[in-house]
Amino acid sequence: MRQLSEHAAVDQGATTGLVHSWHGTVPAELAGRATAAALEVARRSVDPERVVELVMAAADQAVHPNGWAYHGFAHGHAGLALVQVLAAEATTGDADRRAALAAAFTYIREAVAGTAGTPLTEPGVLAGTSGLALGLAACVRAEPRFGPSLDRLHEQLAAQVLELPLPRVERGVSDSDYDMVSGAAGILSYLCGIEEPGPGVRAAAEHLIDYLVWLGAPPRDLTLTRRWLISPDLCQGERDHPNGHLNVGLAHGIPGPLAALATAWLAGYRRPGQDTALRLMLGWVQTLRRTDEHGPVWPSEVPIDDTGAETRPGQPEDQIAWCYGTAGVAVALLPVAEALGDDSLRALAIESFEAVLGRFAERPVRSPTFCHGIAGLLVLCLEFAAHGSQLAAAWTPRLLESLLAQADPELPVLFRDQEKPGVFVDSPSLLSGSAGIALALLAATAPRRPSWFRAFLTR
Repeated sequence: MRQLSEHAAVDQGATTGLVHSWHGTVPAELAGRATAAALEVARRSVDPERVVELVMAAADQAVHPNGWAYHGFAHGHAGLALVQVLAAEATTGDADRRAALAAAFTYIREAVAGTAGTPLTEPGVLAGTSGLALGLAACVRAEPRFGPSLDRLHEQLAAQVLELPLPRVERGVSDSDYDMVSGAAGILSYLCGIEEPGPGVRAAAEHLIDYLVWLGAPPRDLTLTRRWLISPDLCQGERDHPNGHLNVGLAHGIPGPLAALATAWLAGYRRPGQDTALRLMLGWVQTLRRTDEHGPVWPSEVPIDDTGAETRPGQPEDQIAWCYGTAGVAVALLPVAEALGDDSLRALAIESFEAVLGRFAERPVRSPTFCHGIAGLLVLCLEFAAHGSQLAAAWTPRLLESLLAQADPELPVLFRDQEKPGVFVDSPSLLSGSAGIALALLAATAPRRPSWFRAFLTR
């Protein structure tokens, strides 16, 4: 990485050469470079007008532009508010801290104000009310006067969830109804993180749990293998199949609801059928496991053949990412193992993620970003290091170095996404741009496990 001006000096463990973080230790020199890079991303994203210009330029670069929404968490102002709050926490300079907090508060005010002209009716995490609440909650920690606004937003979120038209129609379910990105699993995960939830929030969480319990129950239609089948007319983008498919990715597939039900259980929620649905989903996911030379491996999806049967994977090629592949399945198993008190399942989760690291050594991921790149893999690595994986702990510095090697001060926001081979995008966003990379870098040196993990790991 080229030389960056440092906005914060990491002095933890100065006498030992190590920084002690929530997941383990990081060499102090590496931690300093990681923090400096993250703060540089935040500094280059401090001006909302400049960010909008960057978003427009990124749309011209991309094959599939993601767009931008002021209220958005994945691609919007709410996500950048979070980045600025965490940058303020990480810096040691008073002036830099004040500038970052001022930017955070500007972003969150503009995010909330934007909903006045265009009411926010979708409760999802990455682009809806739950994501806006995540950004606002970060601002509350820095400035308690935002607290009443967050309380009102939680009331609005609960009302939206209770009015949500969740389809209980077999063959009528889309991944967006239940997934982590915009569906029940992601929203439930956020609700489970609210401290001292009121009656409305609890009712909303129970409503979502009941839906996921229905989703996990055996279908009445005997020609249907699972209720979470996505019919051909409801398939999105390039994942269309003539007879439909079952999604196994953490972002859009059944691992999200599986982990969310477990997270709700750990948060104290107990609904009729919750334990049974959790075990049935887990059983199905376990039947898909295969093994290669590195260890357990899962497919990204299971197509349905023309007889209605599931086309089980022979030897799937792992997609190394947060959104799809073995890594996402592995991290989804962690809360399930805790909820069930199953040490063997926890061991399987660790073994599975360690297999991913072996594949990464042979097939490095090209993009540095969160959704399908190194930053997302780094966050999962931190999680597994915290759960006792020595291999994940050993890989943490390697992944940090891989990320920092892609930092270039001549780029607009220091890092750029490689959307596909030869297509580079300079995006300031969280999910597929520099903001998500900054969050991952800061997470590696944070003293406490970041609360924003809930948006991607269910807790």
